Parts: sequence; structure tokens; C-alpha cells
Amino acid sequence: MYQLDLMDRDSLDDLLAMEKPGAIIHLAGWSHVGQSWNHPGDVYTANTVLSVKIYEATSRILGEKARFIQISSGDVYTPEGAGELPLNEDSPTRPESPYAASKLATEQVLGLLHRRGGAGLVIVRPFNHIGPGQGKGFALPSFARQVVAIGNGDNKPLRHGNLSTRRDFTDVRDIVRAYRLIVEAADPSPLYIAASGRSISMEDMVRRLFALAGQEPRMEADPGLFRPIDTPELRGDASRLYKELGWKPEIPLDRTLRDILDEARRQQAALKGT
Repeated sequence: MYQLDLMDRDSLDDLLAMEKPGAIIHLAGWSHVGQSWNHPGDVYTANTVLSVKIYEATSRILGEKARFIQISSGDVYTPEGAGELPLNEDSPTRPESPYAASKLATEQVLGLLHRRGGAGLVIVRPFNHIGPGQGKGFALPSFARQVVAIGNGDNKPLRHGNLSTRRDFTDVRDIVRAYRLIVEAADPSPLYIAASGRSISMEDMVRRLFALAGQEPRMEADPGLFRPIDTPELRGDASRLYKELGWKPEIPLDRTLRDILDEARRQQAALKGT
């Protein structure tokens, strides 16, 4: 591992010249959709400007033979109705948050640079992926911590935002496996969706957490947790990834949720031990 300022051209050039990677999977950036409304400028700097700088360095130092995997997002879509679902690589993009807009802008700029002779480029649009290790500011880790706290005697109900939205959830370990297959592919397509192909409501996810913990649901809406705009449903079609590279999700949703709960339990136990 190396610690450096990714915005610094010389540092990037030196690192790439030293390591000479055959491929780069670029995930660094701003990842919280809800908070992007409060910091739109920072979001564009972290997602679009940073990505362009790293792609430029890759093209400059490693040339056209290097493969650059840009991780975008299923949030670049906003379906106008159930008739547009599931979403595939050819579905119209309609970003509805600063985060989503920055991801689509990045795709467009990198595509332009690639057509002018830049490094090999593959865009991946993963839909919601969850699992142990996800940051505490995201919905499922927050819900899991609250469920564990309630099970340990906390009298406060689980606080939540809009639970009516439906999202396409995949275990992060399955998503990472998709990235590896794209890196190893002899001739990948320029764009892939990575998704489970099913959508589940946030309310169902919370109730599953309570059920897996053996508890009765106790919930209370918090107006401060509602987003300015929240797409009712997102569901992706990963047929291209399956047909070309043989990828499909393998980890059951309940196993993912159990692992998230177990991590929340370990974190709470560690806090009690300090």
C-alpha cells in the first residue's frame, strides 16, 4: 500500500512508472448519495476531477494497452416507471443527485479521452452492494447497529428515513468478483451493469434484520433522514456480464445480512470493552 495525494501529477506518475500495473480498478471517491446534496462541489472534485487525473496518468505512463476499470453507479439511472425496469446498459440515464451526476459526468469525460487514444476503458455500473466492512454512515450498517443496540436493552426505536424505496442489493464480495472477471477478460465490453436483478424494499430489509436477530421490529421515522429526491425503485439487468463473463451473484441475501449483524455485534462488544 502507498500513501500519496492522488491529485498530484508527479506522485501519480512515479507510482505508475514504478508498479507498471496491467490494470487499475478505480473506486476512490465520494460514495454517499444522501450527503452529496450538502457538498456538491466536493463530490465533483472527488469523483470526476480525481478520476480524470488518474485516467490521464494511466494513459500517459502505461499507454493504450493498460486497462482502466472505472466504477460508476446504478444511480445514474432514474426510471420513469416500472415499464423501464430492469435497467440495462442501453437504458436512458437520468441522474437525480449530485453523486449520480458526478458519476455520469466522469463516464462521459473518460469516454472522450479514451476515444482520443487513452488507456483501455471499461465502465461498470454496480447497483447497491452491501456487506461487512461498509462505512457506518450507510443505511444497512446503521440499521444493524440499532437492531443490535435494541437487542441489548436500548429502549430507543430504530430511526429511519424513507423505507418505501426498493433497491437492487448484491453482496459486495460478489461485486468484487465481477471486477476481477472484467480485469481478467481477454476482450471485455466497454460497459457492464453488476446487479442481482431483484429489488427489495428498505422496510423489508429492516424487518429481515430484526427477524435474523430474533427480535420484534421497533421503528420510528426520522424526517431528518429523508433525502430531497429518492427514486422509488432501481433494479438492474446484468445479463451482459453473465453472458460474456459467466458472472452472477452467489451469496444469499440473508447471509449478507447476518454478516452485517455479526459485524455490528463485534463493534458494540469492542466499544464495551474499551
